[in-house]
Amino acid sequence: MIAVIILTAGTILCVRRWDAWFAMPAEPEWRSDTLSTRFLTFNDQTTYSCQHTDTLTMVVLGDVHNTLKHSDYLRIAELCPDMQCYAQVGDFVEREQLYYKQLLKYQMRGTLFDSLPVMVCPGNHEYTKGVNRQLPDSWYESFPMPQNGPKSSLGSTYYVDFRDLRFIAIDTESPHILSDHTRLNAWVKGAISSACQPWVVVMMHRPVYASRKGRVNPSVWLSMAKALQGADVIFSGHDHTYARRGKTLQDEHEAHTPVWIGVSSTTQVRTPKNRSNMDTIVAGGPFFERLHITRHALTVRSYELDGTCIDSICLYKR
Repeated sequence: MIAVIILTAGTILCVRRWDAWFAMPAEPEWRSDTLSTRFLTFNDQTTYSCQHTDTLTMVVLGDVHNTLKHSDYLRIAELCPDMQCYAQVGDFVEREQLYYKQLLKYQMRGTLFDSLPVMVCPGNHEYTKGVNRQLPDSWYESFPMPQNGPKSSLGSTYYVDFRDLRFIAIDTESPHILSDHTRLNAWVKGAISSACQPWVVVMMHRPVYASRKGRVNPSVWLSMAKALQGADVIFSGHDHTYARRGKTLQDEHEAHTPVWIGVSSTTQVRTPKNRSNMDTIVAGGPFFERLHITRHALTVRSYELDGTCIDSICLYKR
């Protein structure tokens, strides 16, 4: 499954799985002049390159629930022609019985999304209903994510290392989150503190701070509220609104506080009812986030599908 090519200029990993994407150096400073990262997308057997420049641009989608049309994906790709991969925070489909490969191929065929790698975390709609809730095989087959997370959530809680970014996905729907929250808490803290990169971004389906009354999940808050303090940006979904908690401008001389962003990419709009936990809330949508990263700056801009920017966040490190 993993092919390793040794070049005279240095060792470059060409991988066929996310969890062997490329080897990061032990020291915190990246010193390689050449970076080639290759992997499989979830919907075919062709390898693609991702971060081939000093900058990384990606799109983050919120809950979709099958509501985005082919033309919507074309429009997002038109607005972000330089994106190198994308992420989705869960509830991609309305229910798990819809087959992801066929759905995503049909919705995204011929768009930039159809040929880009994807990072996903499951939402409550991905899980089967009932006492024995679980992710169906179709989810794992469609999204072969890394196997570097805790044993109770292999393939659904994981991280991916880019040149200047560690991107962490957390499965907030796993039935183990209650019985195994101490282990998950320790794993999240370790994944954040061990990052060699200057930036750490996290995505999870259920938010720690909800924008709608009664939406806070106590087990998620207990497991994640303190563990995520070392991250720079935390994306979440579930509430079907755009929401933010944290400063839009921040540099390394200020006390470090994460920026919490609730994203929504569905037409199923819900009116926010609890504004005390989040600073900025915008009902409506669909929205999408454009994340642009260099070694010294991280910028998140939130857009409507017509290209209107509704919020902008800039973090700096010297």
